[in-house]
Amino acid sequence: MAGAAMVLYLLLFYYFDRANILNPLVFWSTLIIAGTAMITAVKSKRSDNGGKITRQDALKTAFLVFVISMLVFHLFSYVMFNFVDPGLTDLQKQMMEAAGRETKDLDFKMTFGRVMFGYAFSLIGGFFISYLIASILKK
Repeated sequence: MAGAAMVLYLLLFYYFDRANILNPLVFWSTLIIAGTAMITAVKSKRSDNGGKITRQDALKTAFLVFVISMLVFHLFSYVMFNFVDPGLTDLQKQMMEAAGRETKDLDFKMTFGRVMFGYAFSLIGGFFISYLIASILKK
């Protein structure tokens, strides 16, 4: 559900102005949705276990939620940039140039390999977030 919520959240911003989907604040704020879902899942699992959960079980639960939600998020990004609105790549380049950033040697193509690399890289940070949540919510 977290992945679907993230997609709907991004589509809401896209609906009002397609450039919003490229806003770093909007992009990174999707982690709030994932984090909330991770906390909810761990609390639910803890409740199902009679109010107790080990750090290991909490970590597994939180990380699984992160893995699935980020997979949905990254697949959505791939579809969005390549099939729904391929012009987002050009818009991203224009926005970077308008902000004074150098774009001459940058490749803006959103390939499946790049998306999956980004997904795999996000799992590193997601593991640390999961560990933090598990450490706080264990009992």
